[in-house]
Amino acid sequence: MKKLSKFALVLVVLSALLAAGICFAADSLKFTTPDDLKSAKIGTQRGTIAEGIARKMLGDKASEQLTTYEKATDVIASLKLGKVQAAIMDEAPAIQFHKQTPELLTILPEAMTTEEYAIGFKKGNTELLTQVNKALAEIKADGTLEAIMLKYKEDPTAPKPEDIDLHKGAKGGKLYVGTESGFPPYDIKVGDGFTGIDIEMCAAIAGKLDKELVIVAYPFDSLFMAVNGGKVDMICAGITVNEERKMFTDFSDPYENAKQVAVVMTKDYAAPEK
Repeated sequence: MKKLSKFALVLVVLSALLAAGICFAADSLKFTTPDDLKSAKIGTQRGTIAEGIARKMLGDKASEQLTTYEKATDVIASLKLGKVQAAIMDEAPAIQFHKQTPELLTILPEAMTTEEYAIGFKKGNTELLTQVNKALAEIKADGTLEAIMLKYKEDPTAPKPEDIDLHKGAKGGKLYVGTESGFPPYDIKVGDGFTGIDIEMCAAIAGKLDKELVIVAYPFDSLFMAVNGGKVDMICAGITVNEERKMFTDFSDPYENAKQVAVVMTKDYAAPEK
């Protein structure tokens, strides 16, 4: 049997990588502002505001330059592996990912959008919406919500699922909440349970309503179908309110201000000239 030449061996290895779905983005681009992403391979979470921003930015090139993933954690993993050159996502999870590997990742200083998070409900479910808004106002006023946010933004890994009071056996029945599981510091899967700002906030709201909180995890792009299909009572997963979503989902009062940002590898970041 003849030995493969070095060139043939390289071709075999590359073919195997491509067949496995592994590709590597070019490393010649440098990023200073979000405008620099227009020529890049971009990763976003599927069904999010970030995906919409990327599609608008890339236009006809989106089919070639945009890759979407189920979870924000998957987006960052692909960025580190070189499958994409930049990621667009919400600022809070971007900060948490940066804290994990500050030497590898850089968040571009200029925000891409500003927005607000709210809890989503089936269109027309005004009774539950009114009850939740009342409870939300109460936990804002007494400092509960602020304390939850500060705790998770400082260290999202510290709280444990068993530390969260889900109000099991509450007399008012169960409150089914749809969320996702890879969006720190808001929604985090830990073993068989969940932690995060959204989880503890919903637990506090459930307590006000005298209901037991039941968390049901979905991919982000399935949440709206879940609530409108009656599979859950409400959805809470760092969901941005916009006019398009208002057409098919009712929203609570906002509970958080947020931004969309771009994340790149530090080696590809070029600081702005002073």
